[in-house]
Parts: sequence; structure tokens; C-alpha cells
Amino acid sequence: MITFIEIEGFKCFFTKTVIAMSQITVCAGMNSVGKSTLVQSLLLMKQSYKSKNKDILLNTDSLNLGSSRQIMSGKMRLATNNSFFEYVSEKDDLLLRKINEKKGESSLSGTLYYLNAERIGPRNYHAMQNAKVSHCGYKGEHTFDVINRNKNALISAKRCYNNKTAQMKELAFQINRWMEYIANDVSVDFSSDEHTLLANMKVRQPDMDTPFSSPHNFGFGISYVLPIITTGLIAKENTIFIVENPEAHLHPAGQSRIGEFLAQVSCDNVQVVVETHSEHVINGIRKYALKNKLTPDKICLNYFAIDGEPKKHSVTRILLNENMDILSWPPGFFDQELNDMKEIRELRKRL
Repeated sequence: MITFIEIEGFKCFFTKTVIAMSQITVCAGMNSVGKSTLVQSLLLMKQSYKSKNKDILLNTDSLNLGSSRQIMSGKMRLATNNSFFEYVSEKDDLLLRKINEKKGESSLSGTLYYLNAERIGPRNYHAMQNAKVSHCGYKGEHTFDVINRNKNALISAKRCYNNKTAQMKELAFQINRWMEYIANDVSVDFSSDEHTLLANMKVRQPDMDTPFSSPHNFGFGISYVLPIITTGLIAKENTIFIVENPEAHLHPAGQSRIGEFLAQVSCDNVQVVVETHSEHVINGIRKYALKNKLTPDKICLNYFAIDGEPKKHSVTRILLNENMDILSWPPGFFDQELNDMKEIRELRKRL
């Protein structure tokens, strides 16, 4: 497991910055404060680990970083507790100069699952892929096909909905149980057409006794959360699962429940990294921790900010106790409701 990431000379982190990680790591903070830089660091290190040459691709399906001159400030180094990478710029290209890995210990040797904040919205069909494709794609574009090919695959009991009593462990069944819980009693069905090479999804609300219908009739939340649930269920053990903005297009209750889901996945040998703007996601993680007696060291809440004089980017770990109380509450860390209510009270006094 990765226990920390060290970033130096990459984007906003000009000087060496060490960011703690754990079983489930949450990255929170305002816009443009470095949360995505941590995610991109993991993606670059993963590519560097796999690469057979020194050329590192900065613009791929998952990365859109421009040129090396735009992202580097002097020497660029990325490291974890068991990996070290050093890069140099040549014209506009990024080259891997040095790599140091502890044999048999790298978390980057396994699969890394990544879901971008900009996921695919409602679609009736997704194009079918090669049978070897075993992930949902960076935008969820392979989700229908992955589910349809693996409907009857048995998943880990530890990731089943209500796992203490779960008996049916088939992927399609468990996707529906989690969808019903997170997305307000919605169930989904999948099929494929070998002639057109299209995988199809239909949606219904069983409690309303409605027939299956197009995803377009159910909004963006269903389509955005489906690849998260699917990836969480199919992710192999000893891998990393990164998801940006899991709360997107979900009601606050759904945001809290997707936090519970991600925490449950992280308890089954999958290191989960979450970038979020939702206190509900964090509260869902805290609820799961209390229900299942997780110790505080299993959860790492990182708050990204710009502060100090001169102004610079910083990352602070928000500590929790055994009761999942937040022990430190820096300005800007999900305090907007309190600030708004205070301002509303002040405004009322002037009426």
C-alpha cells in the first residue's frame, strides 16, 4: 500500500511536498489548490513504471497536461514509500531520467483504476470493446460492456451490499442492490447486440412498478455513479482505485451512501483515492467507519489550500479520533454552511 506521495517541481508543488495516504484517502479543498495534481502524479508514476522507454506521454485519455514546460519547475521528482522517479524536460517532452523501485513492494505494479470527473452522461448504448477490456474506462465509456460480459461473475463477499447477510454474489445482482441503495430504488438491466457491437442499458424504478426505459429518462446521477459501483465491485485486490467527484449529480443522501460504498471497497485490499467537494461523501466514510469499527489510521483526510506568506500550496492531514470526530477544522474545510448562516443572521439584523 502507498503510505505517502512526495511531489517536487510538478505543477503547483514547486518545493518538496509530502502527502499522506492510507487505506482510503480523501482529497478536499477549493478549486485549483493541487488535488488533481496528486491524482496526476499517481497516473504519471504508473505510466513511468510500465513504460519500456524514457518518453512519458503527457496527453492521453487520462492525462491532458500540455507540454513539460507547462508543468515543471526546475527538477521534477515523484515518489512513494516504495518508488522514486526523476524527470527532465527536453524541448516540450517529459523524459524519465531515473527510476528506483523496491522489488516486490511496489503498489504501482498492479492495476490502477481511474474514473475522471468528466464521465459519460446518459446513453442508451456503449460500443462493445475487446473481450480483454476489464475496466470501465476513464469516463465510464466501457461500463455497459464490462457488466454485460461479466454479469454472472462472483464478486468478493466483503463488497456485497449488506455483506453480512448477502447470498447472491453475481455482479449484476450486486450492482442493482447498490444502485437501489445509492440512487433511490433504481435498477438497471444490460444486453448486447453482436451484430451492431453495441451494449445496451435500460433503467426502471421497481417500487413505482415502471417498465424498463431509456437512461435519458433518469438524469445524470444514474449514469455517473454506475461506473463507480461497477469498478468498486470488480477491482482486483492489491490495486488502486481513483475516483474524482463521486458526488456528481447525486442527492446528498446518495453522496453519503457512495462514501459508505467506497469505504467498504477500501476494506477489501483496494486502496481508494477520492477527490471530492462534498462533506456528505466524507460523512458517509465516517459513518461506515463507525459501523464497522475502523481505526482512524485507515482513513486519510487531506485538505489542500493556499496559505502562508508568501502564498504557497499546502496539504494538511485532518485528524480523526476513534469516534470519527474531526479533531482540527482549518478555515475553508467544509465550513461554508456555518459562514452562510452567520452572514444570513447578520443580514436579517439590518432588515
